[in-house]
Amino acid sequence: MSLNPMEQTHSPVMTVDTSQGSKATDAQGASTQFVDLSEGELDALIDRIEQAKTHSLALSVGDYELLLGAVLMLANMQERLEKNDLTMHKLRKLLGIVRSSEKLRDLLSGTGDGEAQSNESDPQKDKKGKPKRNRGSKPKKKAPIKPEIHQHPLEGMNKGDQCPCCAAGKLYKYTPAVLFRVTGHAPLSCQKHVAQQMRCNGCGEIYCANLPEQVIADGPRDQKYGYSARSVMAISKYFAGSPFYRQEHITGLLGAPVAASTIFDQCEKVANALNPVFKSIKRQAANASLFYLDDTTNRILAQQPVIKRSRDGRERLRSGIYTSAVLAITEPGRRLVLFQTNVGHAGEWMQEILSARDPTLEPPMLMSDALSANNVVGHRVNKCLCNAHGRRGFVELIEQSPEPVLYALELYQHAWVNEKHCVSQALSSEQRRDYHREHSLPPLHTLLAWCHEKLDSHSVEENSNLGKAMKYIIRHFEGLTAFCRWPGAAVDNNECERLIKLIVRGRKNSLFFKTLVGADISDVITSILAICNENGINAFHYLTSVQRNQLSVKASPEKWLPWNYPVNK
Repeated sequence: MSLNPMEQTHSPVMTVDTSQGSKATDAQGASTQFVDLSEGELDALIDRIEQAKTHSLALSVGDYELLLGAVLMLANMQERLEKNDLTMHKLRKLLGIVRSSEKLRDLLSGTGDGEAQSNESDPQKDKKGKPKRNRGSKPKKKAPIKPEIHQHPLEGMNKGDQCPCCAAGKLYKYTPAVLFRVTGHAPLSCQKHVAQQMRCNGCGEIYCANLPEQVIADGPRDQKYGYSARSVMAISKYFAGSPFYRQEHITGLLGAPVAASTIFDQCEKVANALNPVFKSIKRQAANASLFYLDDTTNRILAQQPVIKRSRDGRERLRSGIYTSAVLAITEPGRRLVLFQTNVGHAGEWMQEILSARDPTLEPPMLMSDALSANNVVGHRVNKCLCNAHGRRGFVELIEQSPEPVLYALELYQHAWVNEKHCVSQALSSEQRRDYHREHSLPPLHTLLAWCHEKLDSHSVEENSNLGKAMKYIIRHFEGLTAFCRWPGAAVDNNECERLIKLIVRGRKNSLFFKTLVGADISDVITSILAICNENGINAFHYLTSVQRNQLSVKASPEKWLPWNYPVNK
């Protein structure tokens, strides 16, 4: 990137990306913060830079952050421009000029038509143009913290005693006074247990005092870091996304310093204890009826390019590292999440999982986007494609071609409006399929016919951005409408997109893995934590119980699955 310092222009407002290294539009939709500078603030910044250059002075930390954000934004914008896929709408979102929302009501307000657009075309507004109350998608209420109950009896007083105040009446039981108190604790605390020992001066036998039961339950005598401490370390790293060095600083601040390398060693022990469970879940996931599939890029510093057989049968030198995510929905309604980070795509991870599938079962449904990397070779699947990707192809062109794009989006919105109705009415899989077939399929057929008509009449150039969006609908229409044919098929792949943000969060905080071993540890622990989160299981208690019973887990891992463990703990 070349910058000419003589070509300075003073714009009324300058928007600076302050994410420091993260792309403004992340692959998984991660948000980026922007700072708007007015004309006066921009002039003042330029003056400070000129004074610092003239007098060899240093700038403030805030000025350095603004300059770094501006340089990163220019570099990111040039990188996107080189790919030749950047529309004006994408550029405006990249620079933080417009909101990145893809909701139809936000797109309508951004086209400048104002009242020209009918509120009846937007199901999110009432006749007066005010937003409707969203009654069907209330956020799930989290269960409150279950209090640990402590009873505090009155000392020296019992039922039937004489009142010490009036000396006339007698005491009886009354409604207890209740105090709820939420207390805070450091993630890790250190305890020193000194057990008294006696030694016989005759035979030399040594007798040692027994430690409390709760101490032994957290690990044997020669184990410094208890099972509970390891569980906290693993959850902080692989679910909260707190890097090892950050945990080292936090534990030091709270009076229990633990080195980053030690935290990694303890997390490795957790992964070793969970590995039999991970393999058992992988076998169970193979027989699921519905799969969601996606992947995201990652980085392993020590990983060299490898010669790997592609799915077409040819051996090639490959270096692309991805984290592939699979969400498997089994018949009892279990939600199983499996991650894998290596040189390979999501389709290959799916093939590995399906290799253990019962051949007598019906082909499963597989929801993904239309990338060839998600194709499964050697196994029969009912392919479902993500409509959110198909819709996004039109959304990104809202400023280029507002009228045709809004027409396409108004037809497309029926799929999600009807899906919301099915969820609110708790329809069965067959009822949901029939409802979509009656109410969602006709608008989608209208959209398909409209795309054909525009391209066949050459009113839209097929190689233009709008033409490519239309060709996507035409080419993948069968997969995009799978939810209208198969009971239980999904409308979009947002479920897996949401889950893979666990990996994105860790990547944005830790940046990379050093070795493939570290990536494997992350895959095992993150998968189990995601499963606990999806199925409403206390991950801290589960991880601690699995470590405490490692021999039993290794012998019968199917008995220690997250939804079975309370019976055995």
